[in-house]
Amino acid sequence: MEVAYYMKRSRIGIMSTKLIAPTAVDAKKQGRLEGQVAVISGGSGGMGEATALLFAKEGAKVALHFSGLTDASIKKGHNVVSKLKELGFEAIPVHANVSNYSEVKKAVDRVVNQWGKVSLAVCYAGLPSEMKFWKEDPLELSDDDLHSAINVDFLGSYHFLKACKDYMKDNDRYGKSVLVSSTPAIYGEDIGYRFSLAKDLNRMTVKSLATKLIKDYGVYLNVIAPGTVETPANRKNYSDKEWKELVSGIPLGKAGTPEDIANVALFLCSHDSDYVVGQTIIVDGGEFRL
Repeated sequence: MEVAYYMKRSRIGIMSTKLIAPTAVDAKKQGRLEGQVAVISGGSGGMGEATALLFAKEGAKVALHFSGLTDASIKKGHNVVSKLKELGFEAIPVHANVSNYSEVKKAVDRVVNQWGKVSLAVCYAGLPSEMKFWKEDPLELSDDDLHSAINVDFLGSYHFLKACKDYMKDNDRYGKSVLVSSTPAIYGEDIGYRFSLAKDLNRMTVKSLATKLIKDYGVYLNVIAPGTVETPANRKNYSDKEWKELVSGIPLGKAGTPEDIANVALFLCSHDSDYVVGQTIIVDGGEFRL
């Protein structure tokens, strides 16, 4: 029989090492998120759905959030949950208007009532990406125009972070939260200004609050900044010719996929990233380099 070294770890390093024989349970492959409970906001979108599926495959119970503000949102959200259940995973739908904190808090409370905790949160919820928003004059926007993205992309993320933090603290001071920014929010872009503004607020939230969250709550906070990603919502904004021209500028030679973003979210929500705090992880095929 093979033997293996198993190391007992603490938050500050390896405490002890002992030699034991593997059991039947040890031999069974465990997912990287085994025993975790994840909330995926904006889970009915391309990146949200990919992340929900990957997290479930890695052992997490998944609460898939959708806005519930339209029939299409409700239908898509329930379809994703049904797909997860058909595959044998534990999943529930939760809906909330992310601009309203009380609705978000009730949604998170429901998850805790169902499974006893929330340990992971990934916040994709955002204003629909429509080309008309990208082509608008950034110096002719009304207050309502600016608030449209801020209320969803920024406030929605902040509301989930706020609603989950105490539960994560109660979970032996452990939790991981991931917000979503974008590369234009880093290098600056006048097109799609309302989106870049809201996404940059997410990045500033991480830079500003990551140290407080890890010290006071035991919660890891990081942010993903995707570049060009081929989601259904994004792809419909371009003709085949326009898409080809857009992708030609990516050093890797291809657009990202929702699964590419999900893989990074998995890293940031697993123990693989236990020394990563307050960082912006760019996922764009090499377009922008820090």
